[in-house]
Amino acid sequence: MASCRLFLIALAVALISSGPPTLAHDIRDSVRTALASNPKMRARDAAVRAAAFDLLETRGSYMPTVSIFGTIGPEYVDDPGGLTPSDNAHTKNAREIGIVARLPVFDGLRRANTVYARAARLDREMFAFLDASETMSLTVAQAHIDVARLEALMRIARDHLNRHLEISRQVEELVTGGRLPLSDQLQAETRVEAVRITISDLERDLDLARARYLELVGIPPRAPLTTPAIPALPRSRDAMIRTAVRNNFRIRSAQANVDARKFERNIAEADYLPQVSVNAGASVGRDLDGSSGDESRVFVGVTLDWQIFSGGRTERRLALIERQNEALYDRMAIIREVERLAGEAWSRHQSYQRVADLAARQVATNRELVDQYLVEFNAATRSLLDVLIAETELFHARLTQLNARAGALFSAYRILAAESRLAEHFGIDRTGELLALEVRATETQKPFSVIDKARPVVDK
Repeated sequence: MASCRLFLIALAVALISSGPPTLAHDIRDSVRTALASNPKMRARDAAVRAAAFDLLETRGSYMPTVSIFGTIGPEYVDDPGGLTPSDNAHTKNAREIGIVARLPVFDGLRRANTVYARAARLDREMFAFLDASETMSLTVAQAHIDVARLEALMRIARDHLNRHLEISRQVEELVTGGRLPLSDQLQAETRVEAVRITISDLERDLDLARARYLELVGIPPRAPLTTPAIPALPRSRDAMIRTAVRNNFRIRSAQANVDARKFERNIAEADYLPQVSVNAGASVGRDLDGSSGDESRVFVGVTLDWQIFSGGRTERRLALIERQNEALYDRMAIIREVERLAGEAWSRHQSYQRVADLAARQVATNRELVDQYLVEFNAATRSLLDVLIAETELFHARLTQLNARAGALFSAYRILAAESRLAEHFGIDRTGELLALEVRATETQKPFSVIDKARPVVDK
């Protein structure tokens, strides 16, 4: 009878420990809050806006530059053939003020290539921002899953502790009544303390996970955090890797950097071509060039400047070629890294899924085993130690199942992040907006049409 009571109380503890449902905090809320408020994301956003303003600035290079100049100071001119005897070889206080405008007519395509280079840098910064959004989404998702996982582990551990406390109390009664030996009571008490140690370790890990969540999201987690079902994934590993290489924002940012390096080479080549500009201006002065009296000037003309020799040109060209090669090799390295990370995420997901399925079957089997052991314990054919061992195995199987499910979910998010689809999965509208603003400048585009594409970036 006492053993039957032991079974019923253990069952009641399991039912009561589940408790009523509470308002939960969704993982999408965590990610959206972090992306909107995290300082690292705001820094990346500022970098995008700065690159857009850099591109808009290039419009000014197609406009005239207007300068005001002025001089004042003593001037001595000795020109007997051009000056009167009263003016020649006399020091005068010359002064002049004027205005001059300069408009480049041909600059070796420096301005156009500067536009294309800055447009490529804007694309690079936008893809870097989007990649940072993917990384932040994945990091926040991991922090959210960790808190939710540890909260669930704590519930399981407390449930396990309650079961052991009830068993220990009943065993103590049976020992007092002389129906069980004292060693059974000591075994039960030892198991209780072991569970308490486990709970203490879980509490420490949960505190650390909550601190990490607070750092990323900016607000403490509102318990209980929930985790959704595993999202839909590609059907095969190879298809997933191909999608990752095609879509990954890090790779696209690296390609934009390659384009920027190419246009930077063209900018440097412009220095070796003729520079033609139109100049116009006017000035007024007094006692200029040795002549006494007031003087006014108006001028307009074309200026040609062509540097036909300067040392180090070959080395400069070679350095720019190597910088472009560096960008190309960086892109190749990033492609390999993305392929590796995507493959690892796929393998981890498959492994965690298998473990979760096996653990689910193990939990079901262990539950039946615990029930059967309790029946046998009631019939005095099974020892208390066997019951406690079965309870512990059920506890560890439940922990394994929960950890495997969390690992499978996070590895699925890693797959989406490798494909640069994670922020979009969480409903971050900013991803689609920035992708629509990609400039993708080419030498066939008119510079002004390229410049205009930066305006929506700063107006968003």
